[in-house]
Amino acid sequence: MSESKPLTLFDPTDAEWVSEMTLDERVSRAIALLKEHEPSDSYYLAFSGGKDSCAIKKLCQLAGVRFEARYNQTTIDPPELVRFIKKEHPDVQWNLAPENMMSAVATWAKTPPTRQGRWCCEHWKEKGGEGRVKVMGVRKAESSARARRWSEVATDKNRKDKVICPIVLWSDEQLWEFLRAYRVPYCSLYDEGWTRLGCVGCPLGTQENQRREFERWPAFERNWKNAIIKNWEKYKDVPRLDGKPRYHANFKTGEDFWQWWLTAKAPDYMTEGCQSGLLWTNGPDGENKETSP
Repeated sequence: MSESKPLTLFDPTDAEWVSEMTLDERVSRAIALLKEHEPSDSYYLAFSGGKDSCAIKKLCQLAGVRFEARYNQTTIDPPELVRFIKKEHPDVQWNLAPENMMSAVATWAKTPPTRQGRWCCEHWKEKGGEGRVKVMGVRKAESSARARRWSEVATDKNRKDKVICPIVLWSDEQLWEFLRAYRVPYCSLYDEGWTRLGCVGCPLGTQENQRREFERWPAFERNWKNAIIKNWEKYKDVPRLDGKPRYHANFKTGEDFWQWWLTAKAPDYMTEGCQSGLLWTNGPDGENKETSP
């Protein structure tokens, strides 16, 4: 590998260069990055309990930088993941959930979260660390959207806070090489074939993955179904802010509404695709945010 670039030069286009690095070189690069941008107080480390979070927490420890690791309680994370965090990371502080997510869907959210509008992330997963320099375990290899958005030194899209992403250019193989070489504990679900851990039933995932999650944790499916049917019952006769019928009114039963959410398919009596457009623009509530598909 060429030695022409110093480890402290961080170019977000350097994925190919990083792919040729040895483990020691990648760790040295990440440590240098963390030291270079260490704030005067401490980093805010966004900790989810997943393999990437475990890696960046270990890197912060290796770098000797000050950090405050915090986990956002979602109320619908896998039980195994929650137990892992409690056992292996007792030092991580919890941002307690404002309320149970399913209660919100059932009572005040004007529509359940969908692939096009995951308002739940803002309320449960992305809070905390305002005005702080953050450390996140995001990686470009996880999705094309993350590949376009993130770099080693980035900016939070909502609050414009500085975000340091020390493993953003690492591949899955490089990540696992690090975890095993440094004996970093990780959640047992990975050994069972799960590749990504997060909210059970998240509509952003594939239907196949959602089905697998509900088969593993059937209580979560029951809770989702009950909440979504209650959401339909609450809003089916409530007009939108502009006086037009709410999208819920297209469905004859709460069961139909649940099946639409679960499969993204319209019932036989509907002629349009149910998920062809947004139910709102910026959130499940608020003035003039609702739109029709």
